[in-house]
This record gives sequence, C-alpha cells and structure tokens, in this order.
Amino acid sequence: VVLCIMIPIVLQGMLRDGITTWMPSFVSETFKLSSEISILSGVCLPIFSILSLRLGLALYEKLPGNPVRCAAMIFGLGAGAALVLSLVAGRSPIGAILCMALLTGSMHGVNLMLICMVPPFFQRKGNISTVSGVLNSCTYIGSAISTYGIALLSETAGWQTTAFIWFLIAALGTAVCFVCSRIWK
Repeated sequence: VVLCIMIPIVLQGMLRDGITTWMPSFVSETFKLSSEISILSGVCLPIFSILSLRLGLALYEKLPGNPVRCAAMIFGLGAGAALVLSLVAGRSPIGAILCMALLTGSMHGVNLMLICMVPPFFQRKGNISTVSGVLNSCTYIGSAISTYGIALLSETAGWQTTAFIWFLIAALGTAVCFVCSRIWK
C-alpha cells in the first residue's frame, strides 16, 4: 500500500511546488501583467493553503480511518480547479489566480492526508518514522521534477497546455488515490 501511495505523493509535490514556483511567470506571461503584480498574486496561495488544511481536517473527521479516500476527494477538487484553469488560462487573470490557489491549496490537503495521517497507521509495526520519511521524500521528488519540467513544458507548449497537463496530473492522482483507498480499506 505504501508503494501505491507514493505515486500520488509525487504527483501532489509536482503540482503544489511547481505551481507555487511558476505562478508569477504564468500570470506575467499569460496576462502581460507587471512582475510586481505577478509576484503579489502569489499572496493568495498561503491563504488557500490554510483553508484547505482546515477543510481537509474537517473531511477526515467525517471520514476517519481512510485518509487515502479523503486524499482522493481533495485531489478531485484540485483536478476540477485545474480543468477550469486550463479553460480560463488566457481569459481571466483573477479566475486563473483563484484556480491556481485552489489547486495548490488542494495539494496541501492531499499532503496532509498522505504524509501526516497515513504513517500513524503503522504504529503497531513500529515504523511510523520510516514510513513518514519515505512518504515525505516523495514530495520532493515531485517538486524536483516540476521545477524543471514545468519550465520545459511551458517553453515548448505554452501555458494553456501546461495548465491542461496539471489537470491530467491531478486526475491521475485522483484515480490512483481511489484505487489505493480500496486497498487501504
């Protein structure tokens, strides 16, 4: 199960850290806004992240015992935001910023479920720390991939295609989490 869970953790790391890194460039290049405004748009990311963590905890309280299923639901929300983003990518700067903030916030919620809520289930085996460390390292694998991958993708295919790829990544994460949630049960 842990090996299966590692895949969506890599995917959420790609989305969360990749969008956080490249959001100012997306906004600046897509909407021709100044660098100052583009960088300032990133202020909404932590706000959505805090809200997402609160909502993730509330969801987990409603559905205790299966953090992977909660992660699938949150990933699905992120996939929806990414799909809307790919459709409004060149039309509405506020809409695009809100969609990126919702997508990034969702990935914080997925991170909470898969990295914080999963390891305690391994207490009987005495390896909470090992499972936690291995799962957390997967986030940084995704982060490293996205830092270079998004730059390459946006340069070769453009930001609208990049946003659609973000949707595909989130949809894949949703699907893998749903499959893993059945195994988890």
